[in-house]
Amino acid sequence: MRHAFPKMRLGLTAGTAIGCLCFALAASAADVTPQRLKNSDAEPQNWLLPFGNYSSWSYSSLKQIDKTNVGNLRVAFMHAIGGGNPSSVGGANPGQRGRPVVNDGFMYIHNAWGQVLKIDVSAGNRGQTVWMNDPTIPAADSKPGSVALLGNGVFNATRNDMRLLKIDAESGATVFDVPFRGPDNAKGAEKATAGSLAVNNEIIVGAAGPAMRAWIGALDADTGKLKWRFYTIPGPGEPGYETWLDNHNAYLTGGAGVWTTPSYDAATNQVIFGTGEAQPWADQAFHPGDNLYALSNVAVNADTGKLAWYFQEVPQETWDYDTVNTKILIDTTINGQTRKTMGTFSRNGFYYTLDRNNGQFLFASPYRDVNWTAGIDPKTGKPIEYNPNSPIQTYANNKTLQIGKPETAQNVCPAIASPTWWPPAYDPERQMAWIQTTDLCENQTIAQHIDPTRTDLAGNPGMWGGGNFWVFTNNKPNGAGLLIGVDTKTGAKKQETVTQYPMLSGLLGTAGGLLFAGHPDGRLAAYDKDTLKEVWSFNTGTPISAPPIAYSVNGKEYIAVVVGGVKGGGAVGQAAGPVLGAYNQASMVVVFSL
Repeated sequence: MRHAFPKMRLGLTAGTAIGCLCFALAASAADVTPQRLKNSDAEPQNWLLPFGNYSSWSYSSLKQIDKTNVGNLRVAFMHAIGGGNPSSVGGANPGQRGRPVVNDGFMYIHNAWGQVLKIDVSAGNRGQTVWMNDPTIPAADSKPGSVALLGNGVFNATRNDMRLLKIDAESGATVFDVPFRGPDNAKGAEKATAGSLAVNNEIIVGAAGPAMRAWIGALDADTGKLKWRFYTIPGPGEPGYETWLDNHNAYLTGGAGVWTTPSYDAATNQVIFGTGEAQPWADQAFHPGDNLYALSNVAVNADTGKLAWYFQEVPQETWDYDTVNTKILIDTTINGQTRKTMGTFSRNGFYYTLDRNNGQFLFASPYRDVNWTAGIDPKTGKPIEYNPNSPIQTYANNKTLQIGKPETAQNVCPAIASPTWWPPAYDPERQMAWIQTTDLCENQTIAQHIDPTRTDLAGNPGMWGGGNFWVFTNNKPNGAGLLIGVDTKTGAKKQETVTQYPMLSGLLGTAGGLLFAGHPDGRLAAYDKDTLKEVWSFNTGTPISAPPIAYSVNGKEYIAVVVGGVKGGGAVGQAAGPVLGAYNQASMVVVFSL
């Protein structure tokens, strides 16, 4: 374990560093205690957690800005955060996807190079950088997760080299800098895309990536020491390992990535999250069986990491339908009875509702056009074609991808560009949840199965080595975006509106009856929750793929969003077309007020 003595990592000139330090010593905010985080709804002036609260509602009870006056919303100030890079790094556009957190007039945000900034936003009409902490990583570090606030620390989980830095919230000095990569990482495949979440006195982090055995874990907030690690692919002797029926240790590169930040149920002390697909997801024969805990909703004890419950959505799927979208924890009225539930918009096109105490399936309803299955069994929650006695599953005709059969997996709906990292929003009064998605279907074929230059951890030459081996044809090359509202009491889709381009930002809902969403063409737009009519927009001139937040200073409400986002890729990029490909990524925080 590597520790670093406290030091300033400002990455600028010595004079600038000293100036920032002097300013930092005069800047202060109350320590963020575990109790404050559990009661974050009682502090609408702040945005202390990635999704506003542990239940992941992305909801603010502020209502100064509402449907009657949102047309008067104007830019209060813009503040550059740096870290932009117009070049392609690792095949991806390193754009700003992280959401800020705010405590007592101070905003904390990481940029696309993993640098963390503390910005004084208390003046209302400008931002002032107090300090910038630079983890000095070798490549772009774009990730959708946020930094975490706990005590007097700011915690930054770097994406590519997987280090957790604790930063002194006052000075910007690095308190500790520890690696947390897993011990059986598959040739550096792991990435920490989820950011970090403070729970009790722990920092929750996760791992995802190709050709690896994914996990979620907790590090001690005082020392950085690993407290526990739960593997989402069980090993020999662990419950669930028997669902990997191969004879070549496919579990070692089995996937089930933890791509996004989990939710936390304080009443049960459970961390609740979703996992990615079993890998290689298009080659069922390589990993026969149900492959737990891939494509599952999972709850673990926050103190020990011990499995509490799980629910697997689609065993042996072949479309990359991971269920990693944010898990919404809701007290839901079902048939006149209040149930403690978890709702999730799955990438497979269904909205699932589970009992969050034990993972019991309650119901699922499609919120998208779905044709990969004829439906969900109302008793088991599995696709009705699922055969528990078969090691290989086949769902609707001509939809399940099969190696050597390019005519399969034709016109599959929905396309994989359904919701992934971008968070939904929930309204506790309306008991409605909203999500951004894409109006796309696709054809899939195997492009490459055997790679003789690679071996996996199990020593199998030419088998799954970590690269994508599928291609798809987007069936709607000019596909639009969709904004969809679901009644969480029944799961039924109640609202839908079409946008010009697919949106990747995630949503913010407010008590003013508004939804705020970012667009890849640079627009931040407000929508009426009751009609989904667009009632306001402002074009920042650069893509937005980070979710907005709301906070207040001295009784005045502000809406903030980080711009300079990813320009789209895969099915989303095809849908957006060449126009957005020419956009430049300008890294800024843009703040609006009346």
